[in-house]
Amino acid sequence: MRISLLSGLFFYSYIATVFIITAVLVSGKCQSHQQGLLLGLRKGLNSSLSANYLNLSNAGFTGQVPAEISRLTNLITLDLSVNLFLRDGRPLKLQKPNLKMLVENLTRLRSLHLGGVKISARGNEWCKWLSSLTNLEELSMSNCNLSGPIEDSLQKLKNLSIIHLNRNNLFGPLPKFFAEFQNLTSLHLGDNNLSGMETLDLSFNNLLQGSFLRFPPNASLQSLLVGDTNFGGRLPESIGNLRQLTRIELTNCKFNGPLPKTLEKLTQLVYLDFSTNNFSGPVPSFTALKALTYLNLAHNQFNGSILSTNWSSLLNLVSLDLARNSFSGTVPPTLFRSQSLRRIYLPQNQFTGGFSEVKGEFSSLLEAIDLSRNKLQGEFPMFVFEIQGPRDLSLSCNKFSGLITLSAFHKLKNLSVLDLSYNNLSFDSSFINLSLPPFLPNIAILKLSSCNLTKFPDFLKNLSILYHLDLSNNRIHGQIPTSYLDYSSNNFSSVLPHEIGDFLQYVCFFSLSGNNFHGSIPKSICQGSSLLLLDLSNNSLSGSIPECLIQMSASLGVLNLKRNNLNGNISDTFPENCLLQTLDLNQNRLGGKVPKSLVKCRMLEVLDLGNNQIDDTFPCHLKSTLRLRVLVLRSNKFKGHANCQENITWPMLQIIDLASNSFGGKLPQGLLMTWNAMMTEKDEPYSEILHFPILKLSELSFQDSMTVTMKGIELELVKILTIFTSIDFSSNKFEGPIPEAIGDFRALYLLNLSNNALTGTVPSFLGNLLKLEALDLSSNHLIGHIPLQLANLNFLSFLNLSNNELIGKIPLGTQIQSFPEASFENNAGLCGPPLKAPCESPPVTKVGPPNPRTGNHINWNLISVEIGFVFGLGAVIVPLMFWKRWRIWYSNRIDRVLFKFFPKLDHRNRNHRTIAQWIQGRRLL
Repeated sequence: MRISLLSGLFFYSYIATVFIITAVLVSGKCQSHQQGLLLGLRKGLNSSLSANYLNLSNAGFTGQVPAEISRLTNLITLDLSVNLFLRDGRPLKLQKPNLKMLVENLTRLRSLHLGGVKISARGNEWCKWLSSLTNLEELSMSNCNLSGPIEDSLQKLKNLSIIHLNRNNLFGPLPKFFAEFQNLTSLHLGDNNLSGMETLDLSFNNLLQGSFLRFPPNASLQSLLVGDTNFGGRLPESIGNLRQLTRIELTNCKFNGPLPKTLEKLTQLVYLDFSTNNFSGPVPSFTALKALTYLNLAHNQFNGSILSTNWSSLLNLVSLDLARNSFSGTVPPTLFRSQSLRRIYLPQNQFTGGFSEVKGEFSSLLEAIDLSRNKLQGEFPMFVFEIQGPRDLSLSCNKFSGLITLSAFHKLKNLSVLDLSYNNLSFDSSFINLSLPPFLPNIAILKLSSCNLTKFPDFLKNLSILYHLDLSNNRIHGQIPTSYLDYSSNNFSSVLPHEIGDFLQYVCFFSLSGNNFHGSIPKSICQGSSLLLLDLSNNSLSGSIPECLIQMSASLGVLNLKRNNLNGNISDTFPENCLLQTLDLNQNRLGGKVPKSLVKCRMLEVLDLGNNQIDDTFPCHLKSTLRLRVLVLRSNKFKGHANCQENITWPMLQIIDLASNSFGGKLPQGLLMTWNAMMTEKDEPYSEILHFPILKLSELSFQDSMTVTMKGIELELVKILTIFTSIDFSSNKFEGPIPEAIGDFRALYLLNLSNNALTGTVPSFLGNLLKLEALDLSSNHLIGHIPLQLANLNFLSFLNLSNNELIGKIPLGTQIQSFPEASFENNAGLCGPPLKAPCESPPVTKVGPPNPRTGNHINWNLISVEIGFVFGLGAVIVPLMFWKRWRIWYSNRIDRVLFKFFPKLDHRNRNHRTIAQWIQGRRLL
């Protein structure tokens, strides 16, 4: 008989928790002391009625589970599980009492583990017995001889997070209510006879993760839906076993690797969506999937040709989306002749070639064609005019060429979106006959950017439902019509019409930037109640900013008026519900103070008031703008300290420019310590561009830009990356030492503290700023040596320490030595390359004139001591090397001395001599 020996098992009447550690198993008959131990367990259970936790897992018990356990009504966790390898053929059983009697009083139970315990129950009555445990979170009953179908009564256990019922005799369909358990994290039902599972839907569980290891053969699964979860890994070849599968959705997960070729076996498949993953490699042929209606492989890393599939044979295919991959080669012409396809999305790939040879009958069912952002070339594909059905046609960002007569678009009566931007096309609109049926009557979005247009197309005034027009980057000249949209980067030179606002009621994006408009801003613009973005920058507008524009920030997200001739004060009327994210008024002639009501704009990310005439102190009142990323106050009349009584917390601040003002006092140590974005390094692959999305369902957005002074040159940052960080406090009156807080800015790219009155040394902690590319500390009162740590700044491409009071040798190092002499000039104490001034050699001690008493006489006493030492050492060493008898005598005397002070050495030596004599004797024999 094999039983367990439980060591250290103690029960006390007052105990609230009982833990039994896995026992050591021994073989033999049940001894009297072991029987007593088991009896003690029963008594201990009776005396521990207040216990919350009971763990007897793998304790080696056999036979019937003690009925006394059912009296522990306070139990939260009960673990009686048995490892198969430790059971030795004698199971632990639940017969009398059975499972019902065991758990009927344990209503507080949250965790029940009975794996390996043989449970006696008829059919599926075990489901009813467990259904009363409504607090149960973990249920583990693997290998318990359970049978029958899983009954709906288990639906009451809605708190379950772990269900392990594998290795039983369960049969019937998998219950659908498992999908309603919102806390479920682990479900094991393997090695049963469950059948009929047709749908597995785990989608939209962002915290759910896992992978597919193996799909069983002859599976009945018809729908596999795990989209918008954290499932990932590679798809196994066994996916081909799901022969009944009609729908599979793996969108927005973390799957990777190539698609298995066994997908070709899923001949019943109707819907396949693998979009937004990390799949890669070429795609298998889909020719065999005759039932397929929807195929979406967008936003992956697929490559190679798509010609392996005979697209014309997929007679049921309605939608094909291969966007944002790296597919190459030609676009199959058969796609456009398919009698079933309605939507073809192939943008942002590497497709090449043209469509000059594409002829024949084309499908009239096509609703959308998107071939934008590829490498397609040649003559404009005129076949699109023969399709007649498209509502969405986008061919932008390719290399199509030729002259297009816009009258050809008369055939495309259903067209609502047309984007032909950024090709090598030219347009002729002179042949449009307005007496014909309305031209493009359903057009809502029209993009003709960079299409060599020279005048404003007359037909636009008849497009009654047009809400997005892009005519940017053309050569349009003359006066602007009193109608809407994006006319930026042209050569318009007129006064804005006073009634322009009458046409902006439904406009959300209005940009006239980069022209030569003059005059004042019409107040009628404020009638654009739908405006989200207003960009009038880079013009010659004058006058004051209409107060109603400031009040429009309740709906306006971006107000960009930079580089005009606006004057007056900024109205202090920002509303309570201000939604401004970008306020750019740079390079005007605005005066007054920073409006106090600007604090109400809690969404503000970019505030650029640079290059104006604002006369104020540091804007401490903006402490509530926690999302602020860019603050530019340069070239104004700000004054006073940059410290605030209550430290402002701008954790997302990445660019601050206070240059060319009259700020004074010490640099704000407390303020600097709150700029967390400059302390945390962010990898470039995860960086973003500061932008304002216009419409959530469109790709239209506004990108913030600004001017920074880097390496002594003003540079325009057209795109502000979230990883770019910059501090410019130059040309002020700051004094005192450089604060230690700057040493924590490990993500800083640019630091300019020049032209101030800073004192102290160049701190060594600047060597911690490993991302730094530009450092300017020139024209201050810094003293001391240049710290060696600056040589660690491997990315530093601009350094200016000139016009200070630094001393000593310029540190050696390839980085520092590469800077020009001008970087170190006007520091009287500096020397060494790249400066021409050499460093003086250390002074050599001059030998004085000979002293008759102590100067050149020989010290014979010292020489005699040295000669005696050498002679004595030789008298001992030479005989040891060449006189054997002397060497033996010397060794014996040394041994006696050692054995006298260390007796154990004498014992070891004797053993060694005995062994040596024995070896010598063996040799003689």
